[in-house]
Amino acid sequence: MKDTYKPIRLLLDAKAMEWALDEMAAKIAKTHPSPKNLIVLGMATRGIPLGQRLAEKLTQKYDFEIPLGSIDATFYRDDFHYRDRIQNTEMRIKTMPASVENKEIILVDDVLYTGRSVRAAIQAVLDLGRPAAVRLCVLVDRGNRELPIAPDYVGLSVETMQNQEVRVFIEPMDDENAVYLVEVEANK
Repeated sequence: MKDTYKPIRLLLDAKAMEWALDEMAAKIAKTHPSPKNLIVLGMATRGIPLGQRLAEKLTQKYDFEIPLGSIDATFYRDDFHYRDRIQNTEMRIKTMPASVENKEIILVDDVLYTGRSVRAAIQAVLDLGRPAAVRLCVLVDRGNRELPIAPDYVGLSVETMQNQEVRVFIEPMDDENAVYLVEVEANK
């Protein structure tokens, strides 16, 4: 992450992150008694390792291997034309374990804010087929939605101000497993 920020407070340490994932897995298992049609789909970037951990926890709960996929829906975002262009403009699916047709998709992201990334990911999933349902699982819901997107499973909800962000650090991408509320300093 390239911008300058000042940590305000620790929201979740490694132990609390694991507890939140355990709680979300328990809620998913409670609302989905059969794992046969579930697919966990992690959103790039930090939703992918979170999705992997969630799929592992669900596999243990169900004693059934839960398929795991990952998707980068950057090119489905409504602000894509404002961003710096990158050379490969195709949708990047890291892994897709099975067809999404008639499956219950558990879409996993680290932080839910405006809802625009989730909208893009849902569109990407729909381009792959017609799932029975798409359920949203987020580690942190920071509010301030711009689109009518609501999570089905949430680890932590926190109110943020305009100059604040929630930063998720997760191994192996980062040096620690933690979630911080930070103040973003304006670029001068």
